[in-house]
Amino acid sequence: MERRQKIDNRGDQLLIVFTEPEAQDYWLKPGDEFEIRAPITDANAQFEISIHEEGITIWPPHEMGYISVWHNDVELGCGHQRPSGWGES
Repeated sequence: MERRQKIDNRGDQLLIVFTEPEAQDYWLKPGDEFEIRAPITDANAQFEISIHEEGITIWPPHEMGYISVWHNDVELGCGHQRPSGWGES
């Protein structure tokens, strides 16, 4: 089984989406939509989603495997649409 959840950016600024526990970053432009997916071993397993100043962080519960991020049925890589210079000190 697989759990899927859509995330969209209805704002007017770039929005960061972190997937844990790997701390992978993906960036949603205004008007964009991603779909997060993960295998599940329990039909009741749900993503744990936290909204904060920096953006959104998504955690898998114990009954869920690795979280992948998709756009238009294409799996995205870590750093998708990352702004240049982000994370530099």
